[in-house]
Amino acid sequence: MKRVSTAPRPDWQQKVEALGLIYHHTGDQPYWNEAAYYSFETKEIDRIELATNELHEMCLQAAQHIIDKNRFDELAIPPQAVPIIKQAWEDEPPALYGRFDLAYDGDHLKLLEYNADTPTALLEAAVVQWHWLEERFPGADQFNSIHEKLLAKWQELRAVVNRCVKRY
Repeated sequence: MKRVSTAPRPDWQQKVEALGLIYHHTGDQPYWNEAAYYSFETKEIDRIELATNELHEMCLQAAQHIIDKNRFDELAIPPQAVPIIKQAWEDEPPALYGRFDLAYDGDHLKLLEYNADTPTALLEAAVVQWHWLEERFPGADQFNSIHEKLLAKWQELRAVVNRCVKRY
């Protein structure tokens, strides 16, 4: 993994806003930062992908353990929320999307946070980042298959979605 410094595109704010990313600053600091990017080798991406698949399974197992062993108190989950959580867990269709926040030093991954079925960062990672790459490095590719994987997952979930729509 290499961190590569680069100059932001002229008028980058207008360019990302045109793609729908209107939240590009937190206060006076840019949330979307074009002053650097990270370059990975294929073997690094393969290792990260394998590890994140394993992390996802571990998170599912941990959630199931909390439910099975009734360990909600340890997470400060109020008792009145427990039946709702249990019912949602049982009724939940297969997950559509999850985002890991990871620390990575080139060798080891550390899970900082997992946001499951929340669309945060989809716009940045699936759309804005691709347009930045196309403008800065025409013809280059990225290790990012969010768009393709979302299409495949929606096809997989088609029957579940149709049942839900018909019910309501």
